[in-house]
Amino acid sequence: MRHNSQVTHAWNGTLQVTPNEAGVVLYDKDGRIAREAVVWLDGARNVSVGDVAVTRSAMVVSGVASNQDGALANFIAETSGDGRVQRVIRTTPFLPVYLCALEDGTVWSYGEDRDDQLNGIQNSLRLRHYSFEKGQLSALLDVGLERGWILSRGRYPGEISFRCNANTIVLHNAASSELIEFDLRSNLLRVTKVAPLPPPPEFHITGFALTDSGELFASLHDRSPKPAISGLFRLSRDGKDGAKWVPVDGTMGSYLHDSPIERLMGADGDDLVYTSLKDGKMFWSKRSPQ
Repeated sequence: MRHNSQVTHAWNGTLQVTPNEAGVVLYDKDGRIAREAVVWLDGARNVSVGDVAVTRSAMVVSGVASNQDGALANFIAETSGDGRVQRVIRTTPFLPVYLCALEDGTVWSYGEDRDDQLNGIQNSLRLRHYSFEKGQLSALLDVGLERGWILSRGRYPGEISFRCNANTIVLHNAASSELIEFDLRSNLLRVTKVAPLPPPPEFHITGFALTDSGELFASLHDRSPKPAISGLFRLSRDGKDGAKWVPVDGTMGSYLHDSPIERLMGADGDDLVYTSLKDGKMFWSKRSPQ
């Protein structure tokens, strides 16, 4: 992998946001603030942000707001050019855990419904498609109570990943060893069985990326050998509705030492964005590694 620039990434580590300060900050590859947004709803007493998605023209956030009476509402909000909330979709009882925003102005989310006691409702995990003008457009993915589909966030951060590009919505569940893909052009849902990975806590997926050209990559951290190892993997398909993760040459090594990959942050077009050390610096690959 070759890198052509780096960026210093900062995050305050809190989910709670305020009405007068930026709750979401987007940096470019030179470390400069590209966009920032104050995430607040009129009449709210408290607001927390759960996930963020970025398009060329907007930042979209999901979250939960409570009013003066303590009533909670789940929402998806779009911020405008001045960094303020412009449009809001109330999604209650659906809790949008993960977001993906498209250039057509619509938003996809993966999440679950919650009851009056705020507990997740079994058999409610769904992919939902929203429009800021029309509300919910569709709901997909009935996984029932199958293995690995009980927890909306998985057993650890990274076990479930949700991404999209202009053509495809992708949901990867390492607990169930499945890749769910929804083709936006044909409206077809496809399930691919992925060769199982070792279980946590010794083995974790630490990052996930879908490139514009449709390739899938993940960073993996294995603590079972001493010293622990990390590296970058690419999803290789067998052409028969199956796939497996294969290591990318030159990326495997001792965690935080001779491995160039600490964590994959995502994709910027066909470039991969990743960290090498826990120092806040991010790197752009010049092209997707093969």
